[in-house]
Amino acid sequence: MYDVIGNVVDANDKGIKDVVVSDGAQKIKTDSDGYYEIKTTKKTLTYNANNYAPNTFDLGKYKLGAKVNADITLKSTGLDGKTGNFFTNNKKTIMYVGIGLVVLVGGYFAYKKFSK
Repeated sequence: MYDVIGNVVDANDKGIKDVVVSDGAQKIKTDSDGYYEIKTTKKTLTYNANNYAPNTFDLGKYKLGAKVNADITLKSTGLDGKTGNFFTNNKKTIMYVGIGLVVLVGGYFAYKKFSK
């Protein structure tokens, strides 16, 4: 059985609360600092949290019975409003799309009016 401890952090090295750590048979959650402990015989741990891309940790490279420190960094999906809200980070793109739609619709109506 592997005796695994670790921390799950974001790109800024800040612990992530409530990350689901699973070996496929059991699920636990990280504490408020991103810390977790799990005992398992499985060879892979998965890490899932809202607004973060999932990650895995391979225990197969360690001997069964080993104490393993499995620190993991999860990457933000950019949808949480803290590290990258789509509308905040893409204001220019949204503005250009809006202008393009106005020109397109205006051009269509001008074409219809003068093509008679």
